[in-house]
Amino acid sequence: MASLEQEIGDLLRRKGLKLGAVESATGGLISHRITDVSGSSDYYKGSVTAYSNEIKIKVVGVKEETIKKYGAVSPQVVEEMALGGRKVLGVDVCVADTGIAGPTGATPGKPAGLFYIGLSRKDGTYSRKHLFQGDREQNKQAAAEAALVWVKEYLLTQPDAPGDSLQEKHVVTCFLESGGKILLLLRSGQVGTYRGRWAGVSGYIEKSPDEQALVEISEEAGLSGGDIKLLKKGEPAVAEDEKLGIRWVVHPYLFHVTDPTKIRIDWEHKESRWIDPKDIGSYKTVPKLKEALARVLKS
Repeated sequence: MASLEQEIGDLLRRKGLKLGAVESATGGLISHRITDVSGSSDYYKGSVTAYSNEIKIKVVGVKEETIKKYGAVSPQVVEEMALGGRKVLGVDVCVADTGIAGPTGATPGKPAGLFYIGLSRKDGTYSRKHLFQGDREQNKQAAAEAALVWVKEYLLTQPDAPGDSLQEKHVVTCFLESGGKILLLLRSGQVGTYRGRWAGVSGYIEKSPDEQALVEISEEAGLSGGDIKLLKKGEPAVAEDEKLGIRWVVHPYLFHVTDPTKIRIDWEHKESRWIDPKDIGSYKTVPKLKEALARVLKS
């Protein structure tokens, strides 16, 4: 299975985009992970480790008054870091972070483990707040992971560079769990693609992925929100089908079913089967189903 940073590299190449980073509390971990992939110079232009406020201001372009007003660990500062980094590095996408790795450095209202991640791209600059609960090293690693996950999420929404003939389609795949078993559904002859293959509850994304997951479970399994509990939402998996001319972006979910006897499959499937997750490789499935399942089962 490709690593997160490998997937990001593949996406950057496919989209024809360049990436850069401005790191504070992660101290270069994001850049290390990106450059650990051979050939990353094709899409990664570099980074600034802006650990001190002085470097944030003089090199990256963060306003001194922003730091004084909001503090270095704030959404306002991380957004200026990401935007400034995008300009300084001359990239299409720039990710940034600022935070309190711990165990020292906490202040009233800003505990150890508090991080802000920033992402600047052509359509704007945004930030996300995270509060991690590990030790210093764990918090730094978690922040780097969160930053890379966001980069990947964004890239998956972008069109491919000219010359890519595959049409990208986003789908949800929901795995239903009960008693440690996973429900597989055999696609009927009435569906448009992959007839006679095993799959989870799935469908094209027409709303947000979270909303679409609930819609598909209701339609294909007859279960309402009170019958299920979300256990895990995994990172999207990408499957390319040259024959169909489609690049599937699969958004996987794992739900616990409180009462399996309530399940009623619809016309899209002709058989259902509860299996041990480790046996999924024995079934002829839709593309990347095993990988999608692994992404919601991993801790």
